[in-house]
Amino acid sequence: MSTNASMGEQGAPIVPLMAIVFRIVVVFDTVALLVAAAFHVAGARLALGSVVFAEPQMVPAAIVEGLDGLVFAVATYAVLTDKRWAWTMTLIAHVFAILGFLLGLYSTRDGTTPFNHDYHLIMLAIFVIGLALLFTPAARAALGRRDRAS
Repeated sequence: MSTNASMGEQGAPIVPLMAIVFRIVVVFDTVALLVAAAFHVAGARLALGSVVFAEPQMVPAAIVEGLDGLVFAVATYAVLTDKRWAWTMTLIAHVFAILGFLLGLYSTRDGTTPFNHDYHLIMLAIFVIGLALLFTPAARAALGRRDRAS
């Protein structure tokens, strides 16, 4: 827990809402990226009732999403263990993922599966929102980043 976290009635630290939000976001992003990378390594075909989820093998996508997932895994570690560099690593993870997903959208501009296209747009939006939230005072405080004016 951050040293700036206040204490509850029982003496347990109260986790700021923004810290909880970023814990959830970085875990979600890590899992989503690593699962997508795994699907792209050999392709995936899953029967989901009357619908079939099918993603073709895309090794370059697997590499980029796998690297993004690993960078987010480091950010997840930093956020969950309250490292001093959590804010910086989360910033790096978001920027790296945004660049990777822009590359993915560009690479698939001539066609891809509807799921893959939607996945890229949704995840890109999540990364951009996460990046914007990182610059709020609440996120900076929750992730241990202080203004260096003093």
